[in-house]
Amino acid sequence: MMRGKRLIVLTSDLPYPPTYGHKVDQYHRWRAFAARGWRLRLICWRSPLDAPASEADADVLRDVFEAIDILPIAHSSIAFARRLARLWRHPSHVAARVPDAATQARLIADARAFGPAAIILDGIYGGVGGEGLARACGVPVIVRGHNIEHRYFEQQASAARDLRSRVAWSIARIGLKRYEEGLIRRAAWTFDISADDVAYWRRRGIARISWAPTVFSGDRAVTILPPAEKRWDVAYIGNLRLPNNLRGISWFISDVMPHLRALRPGIRCAFAGADPSPAALALFAGAPDIEVIANAPSADDILANGRVLINPILSGSGVNVKSIDMLRYDAPIVTTSVGAQGFGPEVAGQFRIHDDAAHFARAVIAALAAPYPPAGRSGVRNLFGEDGITEQSALIARVAGV
Repeated sequence: MMRGKRLIVLTSDLPYPPTYGHKVDQYHRWRAFAARGWRLRLICWRSPLDAPASEADADVLRDVFEAIDILPIAHSSIAFARRLARLWRHPSHVAARVPDAATQARLIADARAFGPAAIILDGIYGGVGGEGLARACGVPVIVRGHNIEHRYFEQQASAARDLRSRVAWSIARIGLKRYEEGLIRRAAWTFDISADDVAYWRRRGIARISWAPTVFSGDRAVTILPPAEKRWDVAYIGNLRLPNNLRGISWFISDVMPHLRALRPGIRCAFAGADPSPAALALFAGAPDIEVIANAPSADDILANGRVLINPILSGSGVNVKSIDMLRYDAPIVTTSVGAQGFGPEVAGQFRIHDDAAHFARAVIAALAAPYPPAGRSGVRNLFGEDGITEQSALIARVAGV
């Protein structure tokens, strides 16, 4: 039976404001889909540790999703015990998002009334409820892969700077590889953010998978400034709490900055990110010549004003979304091999890639001497713009039978 262009999307948390990589990916895609006539409903989760959503944020999402269900993640001792009891079957972050029976019954009734063509798991952690909705409605499950999650959690545990964080990331890994692979095998299709991750899953015998990069609709144009009008020599924006980001920032401050100060005294650097952790603030306290911008209202204002954009990430999986965002600007990008991983061959030559601190610093200085993007940047923008949106919309329509 042919169904209309209707999707129910499940995300691990509220996909707005787009201040983190996965939220950037989610918000811009579904905004573009809504503009192309898809009717969308959202189911997501909220931890009591999350900042409350403002009415302005909710209004923005209502322009994309015609209905929004925000389900609470309980943080009581009873809820934690329940999550531990479920670990034999569901990893911790999945178990935290299993709806209770009454909530699942309500979600199923709402879904049947809506008549979706498919259930989209935008991230794997709402999988239990999402697969239940798909069975009840008789429609396929389509997964959006953001990382090889079990590898990502292993890297975060390794990068964590304190025992409590290492333990938390390690507990969250229990059963994750088994669950993640099983979900992807059951899915009708997976569209993954990383070409490298697609290759990994294909080596595991999974064929129903393809690369689909983060996309930005054309009406979200970025600010393009001539180099002389930009405020900083070097700019970075990213999550200032995650262990792998902090590891990269620590390396930049301790290993790269001394070279930059020697090569270009007075170099102006800006690092921006939402809600920096105490560990992040402690790192920047040792580098008072780096301007720290917490909770910048606009990523565009940061990236548009960097003569050179950097991503000094040292560990991670999938694609670093901040690297994609940087490709939208007319500035050279200096990053590590991790920051440039996961892209297709179309992006070759767009990054200056160095894992050695001295070489990284010299690449920044060389880029400042000619602060313009390499040839082919406009074509790459199309890949992450309207061309990418068209391909992803067609893919989901085909799998969903629309």
